[in-house]
Amino acid sequence: MKILKGIAAAQGLVFGKMIYFEKNFDNGANEIGIDEAAEKALEKVRYLHKKTLDTLGAEKAKIFSAYEMLLSDKMLITPIKTAIENGEDAKSAVESVTKTMSDKLSSSKNEYMRQRAEDIIYIGSLLCDVISGAEDGFDFPDDGEKYIVAAKELTPVDTMMFDKDRIAGFITEKGGATSHVVILAKSLGIPAVVGADGIAEIKEFNGEEAYLDGYGGRLIITPDEGASAEYARKLDDERKFAQELEKIKKNGAQTEDGERISVCVNIGKPSDLKGYEEEKLDGVGLFRSEFLYSSKSVKPSFDEQVKAYREAIEKASPDAVTIRTLDIGGDKRLDYLDMKDEENPFLGNRGIRLCLKNEEIFAEQLKAILVAARGYTAKIMLPMITSISEIKKARAVLDKVKKELDAQDTEYADKILVGIMIETPASAIMADSFAKHSDFFSVGTNDLVQYITASDRGNADVEELYNPYHPAVINMLSNVIKAGERHGIEVSVCGDLASNTEFTKLLLGLGLKKFSVPLPVAGRIKHKISHTDGTSARALAKRVLGAEDENEIKNIILRG
Repeated sequence: MKILKGIAAAQGLVFGKMIYFEKNFDNGANEIGIDEAAEKALEKVRYLHKKTLDTLGAEKAKIFSAYEMLLSDKMLITPIKTAIENGEDAKSAVESVTKTMSDKLSSSKNEYMRQRAEDIIYIGSLLCDVISGAEDGFDFPDDGEKYIVAAKELTPVDTMMFDKDRIAGFITEKGGATSHVVILAKSLGIPAVVGADGIAEIKEFNGEEAYLDGYGGRLIITPDEGASAEYARKLDDERKFAQELEKIKKNGAQTEDGERISVCVNIGKPSDLKGYEEEKLDGVGLFRSEFLYSSKSVKPSFDEQVKAYREAIEKASPDAVTIRTLDIGGDKRLDYLDMKDEENPFLGNRGIRLCLKNEEIFAEQLKAILVAARGYTAKIMLPMITSISEIKKARAVLDKVKKELDAQDTEYADKILVGIMIETPASAIMADSFAKHSDFFSVGTNDLVQYITASDRGNADVEELYNPYHPAVINMLSNVIKAGERHGIEVSVCGDLASNTEFTKLLLGLGLKKFSVPLPVAGRIKHKISHTDGTSARALAKRVLGAEDENEIKNIILRG
């Protein structure tokens, strides 16, 4: 028996045969030039962008949008050409130039630029593979079984080139728990362990049976009798859990003591609702409209927007669809909006700020939502709100659009509700005031935790500070939920905490009545709700709100 330990990155427990992945090169092929390599790499990235967009949605496809942008950028290709002209071979030139650029970006004060450092390294790896004639993925044994794939490192390109139907799990030596590969693995529903030393030794275990534990961060190869018995029991528990999820599919979520709780889904495009009708859910709590704007190099037309919104609204009917207006900025950019580089884009011109400065685009989107929602139930949600004046200005644009539609004698959804994302300390602290100007709240916990703890959620150096167990985060959540109760408006949570079953009981105890999560997670959240009673949840919340230390809070939550 051999055991490798690493970081639990994507949850799940699987049993399967091992297979070691390393790049295969066509040794008979001549290295190609950088222009041809860049063109071939760009072709591959465009293919993977479409594949990811179709299977995982716009949010995950952004990874490949960034690669496409870099491969089309002369600032990357020109220095490589210069290095080649100075005598370096193509592969060495790519490696040296991309390393230099990545190191420089990593030390930048500009957060957007720092996040591109990892992209540059991956692009360098892709170009080197193309130059050297590396084959894509590998051929799995012709036995139809799923395999646990082990590798020194996997790039997003590697991950998406595999046949996902043949993969049971991933384990790698390099990579962190928040890497792009892990994000893709979670979206594909594939357990993953990263940071595991000794991966190269697995070569000799090709074809051997193993357990990959994505909960505990372990790989057990050729398990002995004791380990086999232990993990067989755990797998049996997983199967029973899957059966329980199947049983509650057609039932709405309610606590053990009978309180009905809404569970909605987050989507990035209408096709993300595939399978929605198979489970009893309560609508779309977050429709990220950015996919329309970022999937092409030109602004979507009014008709294209109406079609997309209408498709999602009809698929979810009779449940409501909450459409978040264009949330661009921070790590999301659009070429045709002439967005300037900013020292700190996460605190810059993003969300509602960008929309109000581009009123023509904002007004067209509001108009499209109103027209698409006629005869159905939809809501408009405003992102990155920090002041009441922003809500008033947005409502003024909406009123102006309604008058234009009236003048055109165009039918639209006149009584549409307008709410806000609570994702800044300003909106969370002033929730009572903001509730007077909003029809509903939706808490975006990802940015809220980032801003409250002053820690970049994409920066590994401060990863431990980005802590949702922080008492300030819990107290802010409580404040927002209580403000909603006092003013009689609906409050939902649509960020990662809504999808984290560790937090479900606490959120119920704080008074939350509506969760919005990715569709694949909805069953787990419903299951957790159905095994929680309101009295014990409120008691848990009281203990947590009385604690002053994040470690103490985490222990209270985990003990339940």
